Amino acid sequence: MDQNIAKYRVSIRSKKWWWAIFSFCLDLCVQQTWHMYRATPASEYIPMDLLAVRRAIADIYLKRSHAAARLELPTHPVGRVAKLDRRVPPAIRCDGLDHLVEHISKQRRCAQCGKKVKQICLKCNVPLHRKYCFVAFHTPV
Repeated sequence: MDQNIAKYRVSIRSKKWWWAIFSFCLDLCVQQTWHMYRATPASEYIPMDLLAVRRAIADIYLKRSHAAARLELPTHPVGRVAKLDRRVPPAIRCDGLDHLVEHISKQRRCAQCGKKVKQICLKCNVPLHRKYCFVAFHTPV
């Protein structure tokens, strides 16, 4: 058992004290799965070594997570766009009237790119870079 576990050990370094125990338990489960597979009649028809069993297990979990990711597509905007729609309605943001940039004393995060900026749109009350982000923020997506 120790020799088989040492052959394909999960070697990810971590500062968490429990990671070595967790990875050992995973390796132990895979090794025991291989022993159980070798005891079945299927191993005579499709012989698999320990590496092939590890690959098959990884392949199953990757396919499962990929299928789950395809099914759970969000129907609403995600991330920064969703937050901007809540802060400034698109009707006000993209109307093209009275959007003026003013200098402010404290730095804030740009609503478009997330970098620090000292300008703000007076109508929308959101910080924006004058040259690049102002136009992109005020055009419809």
